[in-house]
Amino acid sequence: YPRLFDKTNMTSFPSSHVLFGLFVLLLLSGMYYIVWIYAIDSPKFIYYCPLDRVGLTHLWNDENCYWSTSYPEARSKFVALGNRIREQVKEQPHGLLDVVDVKSISYDVSDATVIENYGGGYEKYLESLEVIDVHGTQCITPEKDTIDALLLTFREPKSNEAKSGNEFIDVIHSSGVHGVEGYLGSAIQLRYLHELLLQNEEMMKSCRADNGTQVPETESPMKGRKVLLIHAVNPNGMRHHRRTNENNVDLNRNVLTQEIWKKVRTRDPNFVGYVDMDSAINPFIPWGSSGMFSWATAARDAGYEGNITRLQLRDDEVMRHVEGETNLFRESNYDTSLGNFSLFSDVRVWLERKWILAEIVWKVLYTVFTMGYTNGKRALVAAQYLKQSGVGYGGGAHKHHINSWENSIFALRHAINDFAGYQLGKKVEQKVFWIDVHTGLGKYGKFKAMGFDFEAANDSPKQSNWRSKFADLLRHSHLVLGESSDDGVSEGYDLTMGFVNDRVLCPPPNCFSITQEFGTRPGVAVALALILENKSHQIGSREFSVISSWAFYPQRLSWRRKTLRGGIKMLSSVLNL
Repeated sequence: YPRLFDKTNMTSFPSSHVLFGLFVLLLLSGMYYIVWIYAIDSPKFIYYCPLDRVGLTHLWNDENCYWSTSYPEARSKFVALGNRIREQVKEQPHGLLDVVDVKSISYDVSDATVIENYGGGYEKYLESLEVIDVHGTQCITPEKDTIDALLLTFREPKSNEAKSGNEFIDVIHSSGVHGVEGYLGSAIQLRYLHELLLQNEEMMKSCRADNGTQVPETESPMKGRKVLLIHAVNPNGMRHHRRTNENNVDLNRNVLTQEIWKKVRTRDPNFVGYVDMDSAINPFIPWGSSGMFSWATAARDAGYEGNITRLQLRDDEVMRHVEGETNLFRESNYDTSLGNFSLFSDVRVWLERKWILAEIVWKVLYTVFTMGYTNGKRALVAAQYLKQSGVGYGGGAHKHHINSWENSIFALRHAINDFAGYQLGKKVEQKVFWIDVHTGLGKYGKFKAMGFDFEAANDSPKQSNWRSKFADLLRHSHLVLGESSDDGVSEGYDLTMGFVNDRVLCPPPNCFSITQEFGTRPGVAVALALILENKSHQIGSREFSVISSWAFYPQRLSWRRKTLRGGIKMLSSVLNL
């Protein structure tokens, strides 16, 4: 021991022992990480979760049953649970259960189906839909891309009716606006429905044990709170594990008024630096049905009257790449997967394509370094409304310059106002709190509540007294603070518009909304995944088709447990306020 600190004889310091100890420590840490990731923290690949009556009640003992690997699986579970709760309500004696009514509806949002059967008129299609009430059964059609809405109406016991000032807040819970992010929202909804099913089963079992002598509080229960669960707002994106829909539209940037549509379509396309970042975030040649995309032409067609010099410079840059002056973009529309090669020439091609991938990563990191993380993030999330093939496309351009919502947004509005009967913006007495679940930003597994506007609670004191009361309750419950202290989650969203739960579909003073954002991967890694997945989709490659799942739906038990707990905590707490 003294020799270690003997400065007169430095050659006696056992550096080889220290290095060996560090090597062993590093090796053990690596082995522990591999065992943890691939053995302990990985969910089971096979689990038994039957959808029949007995299975839903007695065999869903594994938490994995709330999670799904595909859109058909998630939808089948959601519909099956809804049907079983509907049967319970129909079978209950004398209004025993807290649930007094169950209704459901499905929206096919594919353009092809609507055009074929209704001449392209989606509102005409919505008028033809039938609501499935407590006496019906919803069919499971896994081959269709549908938004499913389930409306639960709870009874209002007499003990609560007598309390002065007691007000029930209706709740909307939506999932899957960003496709692949919907698997967490679906798991939260499935767990809520399953717990409700078990609670109903226990009450009915207790009633049967008492030989039917148990009398509920009221034989004619008054209808109280409504809970509207909207499953898979973007079913196509959820099916293909993408954030955008079949038109490459980000639905969470698509809900704009006609006035705002005109504003975003005629503004400078480079107002947040999107065109400056175009080569980094859209590293492919933008071919379309009408030829190669041109920023200058698209801006002029949309009505932009400002200076287009920067846009023309970008168009010229892309043209030089097309003509072969730069290898990066000339080769960028090729598949960059490993593939199988048997000749030395294949090795050269493989290396070239991997070099292109390295160039893309370098461009993204360089952009973040030069522009700053917040500015780069702002350019990504603020959305653009001209380039359909680009990241962050909010819609409009692909509909021949008709500023219009996507079918999913029309279906969402119908589910809230017509199916659920909320009529937000028309019924002054309506009180609704909307939770929209997303993943991708923040600390791993923890949620951050975004978009909650406390100031809006006092917009109209005479009409929104309930809003100020509800805001105070949420403040004291710390729900709006979330589990994550990372304030950077909401940075860069100051210029973003078109959220599905913003004031267009959730207008004050009738509606409050919150976006529950769960963290997954580091922000730069999530951005890179967005870029690579979009590039892979646009060029018809499958190499990065699953990278969105890696970024927005981590297959880790630790992440599943944390996020499911946080999601149920938010929903249950709001229902109990």
